[in-house]
Amino acid sequence: MSSFLSTIFRPLVIYAIFAFGLNFIWESLHAPHLYASHTFSMSFWPLMAYVSSVDTALLLLIFFGGALLWQDWRWYYGRDSAAQSLYIVMAGVIIALIIEIKAVYIFHQWTYSDLMPTIFGIGLSPLVQLAVTGLVALWVCRAIIPR
Repeated sequence: MSSFLSTIFRPLVIYAIFAFGLNFIWESLHAPHLYASHTFSMSFWPLMAYVSSVDTALLLLIFFGGALLWQDWRWYYGRDSAAQSLYIVMAGVIIALIIEIKAVYIFHQWTYSDLMPTIFGIGLSPLVQLAVTGLVALWVCRAIIPR
């Protein structure tokens, strides 16, 4: 049982805690200034907790995807850390791109303020958020969990 905890459960918990915290901070800093409107009827802090939870779930899916791709629960310690970092970045950007296109252009759930920098009409901050917070959470796992 302790092998399961140290191999699978502990890294997931550490990754999830840091992913949530980083996304909560990111969302709280950019939401009031970079979005003009949204269709959610929640107040600010519950909304930030909700979207950060969704971001964390997405990053955990990316984490599980890495375990499947490298066929190892401790894939984040692999010899090819550049490939693993690139995987996190690419998966995060692709997921964010799909979410933003769907929410902004298809379902009109939110709009960007004039302060939001965009690339081809997609907000830069949400586009890189999962990539950056996923990478930092992965680096924290590498730093905290012994090999």
